[in-house]
Amino acid sequence: MRKEQKEKKKMSRAGLVLTVGLIIIAIPCLIFGWILLSAALETGKPIVGDRFEGDLNPAIEKADTSDLVASIKALEEVEDCTIELTTAQYRVNVDVADSLEKDGYEDLINQIYELVNAKLPVNTYFTMHDNMKMYDLSIGLYNHIGGEDMIYVILTKNSTMDVPSIQTVSQALDEDLAQKLRGETEDNSDGGDDKAS
Repeated sequence: MRKEQKEKKKMSRAGLVLTVGLIIIAIPCLIFGWILLSAALETGKPIVGDRFEGDLNPAIEKADTSDLVASIKALEEVEDCTIELTTAQYRVNVDVADSLEKDGYEDLINQIYELVNAKLPVNTYFTMHDNMKMYDLSIGLYNHIGGEDMIYVILTKNSTMDVPSIQTVSQALDEDLAQKLRGETEDNSDGGDDKAS
C-alpha cells in the first residue's frame, strides 16, 4: 500500500501581506472599540476625586474658626469678622472702623496674623512640609466696599512662602497708568453710548 503524501500549501506572498495588514488594522480598531465601550458603560457616573488626597494634614476644624472670630472681633478697630474655609484656603475677612488711618492697617493685619498663628500655627497649617500641600492663608482688611476712599489690604501666605506678603490692593502701584486706563475706559463707555443712540 502506498501512502499518499499530502502536500502542504504555502501561503502566497499576497495572502501573507493581506493577513499582516488586517492584523495591523484590527489592533487599533479593537483598542478604539474598547475605549468607546468602557466610556459608554461609565456614562452617567460622576468622576469622584480629591486633588488634596494625602495633603492638608492636619486639617483645620470649624471649631478652631469660631474661637478665632471671637478673638479678632475683640480687637479695638474691628467692626466685623468672617472666616471662610474653602477647599484649601483659609480666608479671614475683617471689616474695620472707617476711622482707622491708612497707616494703622499694617499693624492691625499683623496683629490678626499673630492671632491666627496662636490658634493655628502657621508652620503646621500654612507651610508645606514633607512635600505635602497645606492651606493658603488670606487676611483681608477693608473699611467699606467701593468708593474713592475705600482701603483694602490683603495679607497672603501660601504654603510655599516663607514669610507672608502684605499688599494694599485698593491703591494702584502705578497711579499714572491706572488713571490713563480709567480715562480710556470712560472714553470707550461714552463712545459706545453715542453709537447706540
